[in-house]
Amino acid sequence: MKPSGVRLVLLWVGVWPWVWVGIMGNALAGPGARMDYGPVLSYTVSPKPGLTNASEHLAVKGLVVQVEGTNAAACFDTETLRVAGMWRGGFVDLSQSHLDSYKGSDGVFPGGELDFATDMGPGWSDGAGAWVDPRAGSNGPLPKAWAHYRGFYRHGRRVVVAYRVGEREVLEEFGFDRRAGCFTRTFWIGPGSRALRAKMVSVGGSGPRSQEGSRRLDWREAKGNRWISLRGEVDRVELGWAGSGWGELRIPDSSEARVVQVCFWPERESSLNGESSMEPVRNPSEVRGGGPALWTEALETRGKIGNQDVAYEVDSLTVPEANPWNSWLRFVAHDFFQDGRAALSTWNGDVWILSGIEGNLERLVWRRHAAGLFDALGLRVVEGKVCVLGRDRITQLHDLNGDGEADYYENVNHDAPVTPSYHAFAMDLWTDASGNFYYTRCGQRADPAYPYGGALLKVSADGARLDAVAYGLRAANGMSLGPGGEITCSDNQGNWIPSGRLNWIEPGKFYGYRPAAPSGTVIQRSDPPLCWIPQTMDNSGGSQVWVTSDRWGPLGGQVLHVSYGKARLFLVAMETARGMRQGGVIPFPLRFETGIMRARFHPRDGQLYLSGLKGWQTDGPRDAAFHRVRYTGRPWRLPVAVWTDSTGVSMRFTEPLRPSSAVDSENYGVERWNYRESADYGSKDYSVERPGAVGRDRVEIRGVTVSQDGKVVRLALASQVPAMQFRVRFDLQFADGESVRSEYCGTINAVAE
Repeated sequence: MKPSGVRLVLLWVGVWPWVWVGIMGNALAGPGARMDYGPVLSYTVSPKPGLTNASEHLAVKGLVVQVEGTNAAACFDTETLRVAGMWRGGFVDLSQSHLDSYKGSDGVFPGGELDFATDMGPGWSDGAGAWVDPRAGSNGPLPKAWAHYRGFYRHGRRVVVAYRVGEREVLEEFGFDRRAGCFTRTFWIGPGSRALRAKMVSVGGSGPRSQEGSRRLDWREAKGNRWISLRGEVDRVELGWAGSGWGELRIPDSSEARVVQVCFWPERESSLNGESSMEPVRNPSEVRGGGPALWTEALETRGKIGNQDVAYEVDSLTVPEANPWNSWLRFVAHDFFQDGRAALSTWNGDVWILSGIEGNLERLVWRRHAAGLFDALGLRVVEGKVCVLGRDRITQLHDLNGDGEADYYENVNHDAPVTPSYHAFAMDLWTDASGNFYYTRCGQRADPAYPYGGALLKVSADGARLDAVAYGLRAANGMSLGPGGEITCSDNQGNWIPSGRLNWIEPGKFYGYRPAAPSGTVIQRSDPPLCWIPQTMDNSGGSQVWVTSDRWGPLGGQVLHVSYGKARLFLVAMETARGMRQGGVIPFPLRFETGIMRARFHPRDGQLYLSGLKGWQTDGPRDAAFHRVRYTGRPWRLPVAVWTDSTGVSMRFTEPLRPSSAVDSENYGVERWNYRESADYGSKDYSVERPGAVGRDRVEIRGVTVSQDGKVVRLALASQVPAMQFRVRFDLQFADGESVRSEYCGTINAVAE
């Protein structure tokens, strides 16, 4: 019998609110919420929005594991080696994070109400049985002699965490037994002469508890009777209470490895099946040889070749934005294998491997290699393995069985504490000739009580040592390491950083950012940058790269700088005057589809590749792009060098200029100005000639001369003095009739004789 029309209307009215909620829920969820992150996600995990102190979070460097085949999850704190919480109902809520937006405000939240939790502090006692947290501000890893996080194995959708407590190795797997209705923590515990004690659950002032030395601990909460119990190789293994705060697992010394499972029963006993119905205990050590791939499909795209008839063409390596896992591809870093393949990391924590790069880009093949990394803003290929810099650590990815996917995510170094703030990024990743790693850490809104905020850091090749190289960086998104170990980095305008700056890094020096100073305070200049860059040219800098390729035209040996904010590429012209480094930037006449984050040269074709995204503010319109800047052999029509002296400025071109154009002073414009470094955001332009007055100074050009070969132009100026910003604009014709209109914008720290 069919319902009447009235009944149909009533039925539709009744279900319409739920249909609307479902439709709008999917519509309002960002692309990050629709993404399959795999079974694990590294992130800061918070119980609620707006928390600023590390001790208030479940875990600042959290590892959230979705239990295979269930809606249960566990959050493992990789700094304290404790399970911060376990819940049912879903993986994570990332609605307030930048995983689901272009600029988030918080970490991720549990996907359901917590069933079990432990308070902030060590997850295992030290060798003397002490539990006192030795870390300043409840942040940073435990001392290495106490315990050390090694990484995790991904075996299909199984995840096993690896760490060391004292001398003993531990592998731990999280589970939820659906037949019995309980959470599990299963440990493989290596041999060792030291007894261990692990924190299992925090219960505070809950009701009656069982006696010490039991294989089961009971207590009462609002949800009713709750308990934890033991299974596996439990000879001499005990559960007990530590004071009034938590239940602990006690593991004796042993000459052999053993497997122990702790079961967490979240509800009344009457509503659960007994232990006899539980699934068999699995050995976590089974996963160490690699496991099934999750992302078996290879995706193919076809690139687009530029055809602008210029010296440097921009080719686009088409991104597989539509993919089976809804992976939100926002590229933040890349590097190359020696065989020519590229590895690219995304802001949402993926690593992709791209082959088919060289030539006409007709068949580009993309494979998803890893997922779940924490703000993967740096990447370096080291001896054939991908190393990724996240906010939490440097991770080396190991493909243990050769199926193209990472099976072991190894912790190389995670010594730097993380401030639980949106801005607390770790950025870029380079290595020197000895294999040491270098990266920058954001200083903006970082708690000054924690070390390494706003520092450029060096990590030894074996990951054992972390040192600060330089200080005072606000938001140094990109850096570079030159062929001789030279270090540069960019920084972005804000408080204490009046405009964008490009730094030549000297060890031990300070580069301007003073987060603790009161608003409005004016200070002396810090160690000066290589050059300041006006906001109109670059309002958010990316990385730099040295031109080491002999197949990239007339710019060999020079430095390039990329702009995230303006989606541009610059040549950096450098000089030394009175022992001080200085220089400026010249924009390439190229535009890109995204803000550019990273620049690297390909080891085989010798061309420049740029990766980028649209995240925070940028002129780049697309979410992700991967570009090749290819030298064509056509003439380069911008200066390749700029230098100053006490009477003027000179520019050298690679092509001869038309003399009548070059000597006409009306084809040039020169101006200069200073900035004021203060706690205020940015700075106005201030006169050099009239200190304190707002504005720029025009500099009189008293004459122009051209070299005999027509390639060097010299402007004689009425005066030459130090200036934070020195700009030369030019509109010239070449001898072959072609023209150029551009500018050089730099800094004069000292006037050469």
